[in-house]
Amino acid sequence: MATLLVILYLAISAVTLVRSSTFQQALHGPVLCEFIPEDAPPSQQEEIRDYLGCGPSPALVLFAGTALIALFPVFAMTYVSVRVLRFRVDLFGTVLVIQGALKAKRFDLSTAYVRLDATIGRRIPYLQIVESASASGRLYLRDVHTPLMPPDDLLAIAEAIESGSRPEPFAGQAIQTAMTLRRLAADPLARLIT
Repeated sequence: MATLLVILYLAISAVTLVRSSTFQQALHGPVLCEFIPEDAPPSQQEEIRDYLGCGPSPALVLFAGTALIALFPVFAMTYVSVRVLRFRVDLFGTVLVIQGALKAKRFDLSTAYVRLDATIGRRIPYLQIVESASASGRLYLRDVHTPLMPPDDLLAIAEAIESGSRPEPFAGQAIQTAMTLRRLAADPLARLIT
């Protein structure tokens, strides 16, 4: 809703600016420029235009630049709004699908490197998942205003992690991560502290 209000405000501001007499004069030059005699030789017409300041004005370029700068926050707010509205996490067997604003990321929890971590400021726990150098993601186990994920979801993630085999030291890390997820699912006190 806020994004739409900002877009509406910018559109009204742009229309008001374009319709203003100052902008029109800056765009087309002084009114006298329209009355340059057409039957005068071209060189004399150019001299008159230069004298009156009828040449091309930078007003349009300045307006376009200002519009582009003003549109940046609109695009940023639109992206964040779409990201929030489209965000979704699904677990299909061992494959975790995290739907973002523009694309979905897929991770096979049975083979990926996984570990539990938390954000620094608010201590929000998340599962860090790395499949390759270019494929990584985070699954937040809660956000600022919600409690920890339901126990069934935590157990399903733990089972998906334990279902595969990895080389050491990744296997030990995966077992530790799955055990911690199971403890969080079973222990109400740990769910409150986290």
